[in-house]
Formats: sequence, structure tokens, C-alpha cells
Amino acid sequence: MALPGTSADHQDRSVTPSDLPTILEQLTAGAARWAAIDPRSRAEIARRTACATVAVARAWADAAVEVKQAPGNGPSRAEEIATGPMGTARLCLLTARSLLDIDRSGTPGTASPPRVLHPGRRSVAGTPAPLIGLDVLPARGPSGTLYDPLIHGGLRATIRCHDPGGPAAFLKSWQHEADQRPRGGGVSLVLGAGNVTGLGPADVLCQVFEHGRAALLKLHPLQSSLETVFTVALAPLIEAGLVAILSGGADVARSAIAAPQLTHVHVTGGRATYEAILFGGPRPSGPAPQPRLTQSISCELGNVTPWFILPGRYSTAELAFQADQLAASIINNTSFNCIATKVIVTCRSWEQRQAFLGLVQRRLASLPPRPGWYPGAAAVWSEATGHASPADGTLPWSVVCGVDPARDGRLLEREWFVPVVAEVPLDAGTLAEFCSRALGLSHRLPGSLAASVTIPSGLPETARLHAEQLVDHLAFGVVAVNTWSALAYSLGNVPWGGFPGATMLEPKSGIGFVHDPLLLPLVHNSVIRAPLWSALRPPWFAWHRSGTRLAQGVVDLYGRCAAGQNCLGILLRMFPEVLRG
Repeated sequence: MALPGTSADHQDRSVTPSDLPTILEQLTAGAARWAAIDPRSRAEIARRTACATVAVARAWADAAVEVKQAPGNGPSRAEEIATGPMGTARLCLLTARSLLDIDRSGTPGTASPPRVLHPGRRSVAGTPAPLIGLDVLPARGPSGTLYDPLIHGGLRATIRCHDPGGPAAFLKSWQHEADQRPRGGGVSLVLGAGNVTGLGPADVLCQVFEHGRAALLKLHPLQSSLETVFTVALAPLIEAGLVAILSGGADVARSAIAAPQLTHVHVTGGRATYEAILFGGPRPSGPAPQPRLTQSISCELGNVTPWFILPGRYSTAELAFQADQLAASIINNTSFNCIATKVIVTCRSWEQRQAFLGLVQRRLASLPPRPGWYPGAAAVWSEATGHASPADGTLPWSVVCGVDPARDGRLLEREWFVPVVAEVPLDAGTLAEFCSRALGLSHRLPGSLAASVTIPSGLPETARLHAEQLVDHLAFGVVAVNTWSALAYSLGNVPWGGFPGATMLEPKSGIGFVHDPLLLPLVHNSVIRAPLWSALRPPWFAWHRSGTRLAQGVVDLYGRCAAGQNCLGILLRMFPEVLRG
């Protein structure tokens, strides 16, 4: 039976490794044509891709929960909708709007014009002085509102860019970037990650619309069953000769990299995979080994993700809400996320520390462990915890409290891709001292992708300034205040990648950014902020009673936005589900 929005013939257009030479030639020709297409026409293809994605959203979720060995209507389905078709459709809509804005005025529109942050400030510990800031919420789609105040209520997002000499100079640089970067040309190999189904399609959209490259998407073996779904979702790009999709193992990737038509590689995965691409195998010994890869490369390689809980007085509701958010960041996708919380940083003398950790532990204990579906996860969990993994194949949530990095930093030295978290209590007599020691600890953690910081309300002015200085100086691509940093990825218009400074030999959390439909120049990092407490339970909490219905409702809403249709009916149907929690 054909999937929605396509024909049976369309689903049979699978690509095999033997087709590589022909496919790469076709992609090369497609990229050359793409360079001559005006922004308005590109916007139309992005809009049509949003429509195609929405049409196949339910089939996408069906296939994804099967990969995750999860019940078809359980909390995993809400997660798969949100990180798959919802995120992909939103990114398409944001891209379409940016291209229409470029066609009209030369640069994409944002919620606020560029402004100078911290004018007159001197550089401290490598932080540029000053920065340019742009607020990007609420965002808009090609037909107008995306209803961000309702869907992302209370959330703020500021992208921070290096200052080339004030807002006028920045706008000039931005206009040049928006004109030239999408005409880069060439063909990119996109090596899709296996943990989240939306990553591969999103990376393809980035290569095509943000860099002007055609893209060959090589699916992770875990996601080979989604090849037909992705073929339908990306059909407008495939029909334009800009995208091809194939499954296979490392041999397929090696063949593509060896092809003369390939000009770029983008990989989302682990450090070992990156080094195998760069060197053709394990990293050679020596301080400066010579890469064998001749093409340019961009990557996102994960993170030992910290969540800093600043000491202070929290109300009962605030403490519980922050504990729930932290627990949800561990539960989501069984912690098979590059930004699953791995380190909880507290103050040893904080009087609410034990109460907070107890709330986190109780929330985790209230939900059953999930299957360890990611390859090798059971062995990694056993190594991390020192216990045999359960015979039923699940991976229990594990929080190891009171870890002293000076005595046993094992859990902090690598990204454990399982639901195991270390709590590190820092000795500090004041909030200023805690912030200083927290910043020092952050420099020891591998990775620079994202971090979260919880800040108590009602701080005295001096203490508040210390808290903001910590946020300002954390060297991560995204810093999230009072919420999980993954929300930045879900927004679609917050550049996602490691903190600047990575090189091919020392890539840290990655080289370059994805999710940059605004085509911003000189990106430094981004800060998102959320209220310390909300009366409404966020739908991304695994225990939300209506998470799946709300996630599908947002997908349907984006479909109507893409079609230029009224969304009032969908919003009215979703409202009771929001209140149910």
C-alpha cells in the first residue's frame, strides 16, 4: 500500500551502492542548477517539503517507535513525532520564510533587530567584547505566524554573534552571507545518526538550503526501515535532483567519500566515527596526524552535558518543576541523546540539595525503564554502573550522587550513551564562589555542545550578576537557562553546534552549525531562557497524559501553516489537551 502523499511507484525509487556514480553525477548537476534558482523559488520547494513531511508524519512515527522497541501509543511516540516530522516540518517553514525575506529585503527577518550586547566590555577568558544579539522568537513561516507564543510560551532565544563593528556593519556582513552561502555548490555526503530519526533529514535541509549543496543521505543501519518514509518526506528535493537516499554500512560511506564528485562530508555521531572518516581508520599516533580526507567536513559529535543548579531559595513548586525537567532530560529517548543530562552540578552546602535530588530520583523511579535498543548499550550501562544489566533488556535510570572529580572522574571523562548520570557537589560558601568553580568544572568536561543552568529567582543584584556572568562565559554552543538545552534544537532557528574554536584534529563537539535558516554570519553561541516554573506541564515530559495528541496536533498545525490555511480549529482542539497535562 502506498504511503500518504505518494504513489507505489514513487516508493520503489530506492538507491543502491552500485548506483553511486550515476547518482553523484545527477546530484552534481542538481547543485549546479540550484545555484541559479532565486530565493523565492527555493522557498516554494521548502514549503512543499514541509507539506510532504506532514503528509507522512504518522507513518514516520510508526516506523520510529518500532526501531525504539516501544509501545505504539506510549510516550516514545510523542518523542518520535516531536523530534522527527514536527521538527523537520518546522525547519522547512522557517527556511521558506527566511528565503522569502531575503528575496524581499536581502536578509531574513527576526523578532528583534541586531543590537550590541555588553557595549564597552573587555574580553574575559576568551569571551568576545562585545557581541551582537538577535532575538528569534516568535518566528514566522511563509504564510505568517507559527503560533510560537502558544506552542513555546515563555521561551526566549537570543543568538549571539561576533561584532564586526556595530549593527550596521553586522547587517552588511549578514546580507553578504545570505546572498553567497546558499550558492556554495557541490555535493555533500550526510551520514545520518542512528539515535534520532529527524537528524538525517534536518542535516540534509541544512546542506541544501544553508550551503547550496546537493546531498546524498546515507542512513544509519538502525534507520534503514525509514528509507521509504524519508523518500516521501523529502520528495520535492529528490525530484529537483538535490537529494538521494540510500542505506548500507561503512563500505557505502567509504565508496561515496572516494568518489571524485563528492565535495563535503557531514556526520552526526561519535568521535570514533569522525576519526574513521578523517583518517580512514583509527587516529594515528603522534601530535599532528595527517588526515586522509580531502573534502571539507562538518560534524556534531556529542557532549558530556551538564546541568548547573545554582544555590539559593526555591519555592516548593519551583524546585519540583526544575527537578522534573532534569528527570525528563534523562528519560527522553532512553538518554540516547547527545544532550541528555550527564552531570548534575550542585553546591554541597545548598540546603535544598537533598530535597532536589530526592525529587529527581522519585520522578525517575515513577517511570519504568525502557529497552536498551541502541547497539552495545547494555554493555556500556554495565561498565558505567558496575552492575550487570537486567535480563529483560531494559536500562534502569541511574543517578550516582556525590561524585568527586578529584577522586573518581570516570563518569565525567566521556559521554556515556546510556541513562547514567553523575551528581557533582561543589564546595562553595557563596553563589559567586559556586559560579567560579562551576565554570572551572565546565572546562574539564569533554564537549562544548550545550549546557543548562537553573537560577533561583529573587537574587540580590550582585548575586544575579554573578549568575549572569556564568551564563555569559560558559563555552557551549547553547546555554539554556531554567530549561533543557534540547529545546534550542527543537526551535529550528537557533544555530546548533559546538562552541567556536574546533579544528579538524580537535573537533570537540563539532565543526560548524546546523539549524541556521537565518544564514547568520559570525555565530558565537546562543542563550535560551524559560520561566523557573510553569503551571502547565510541558508536553515533552514523558508522563504528560496528552503528549502524543499534542505533538501530532502541532504537526497538523504546521501542515495547515504550510498550506496557508486557518489553524483556529486545531488550536481549539489542542487547548483541553494542554490543560490535562
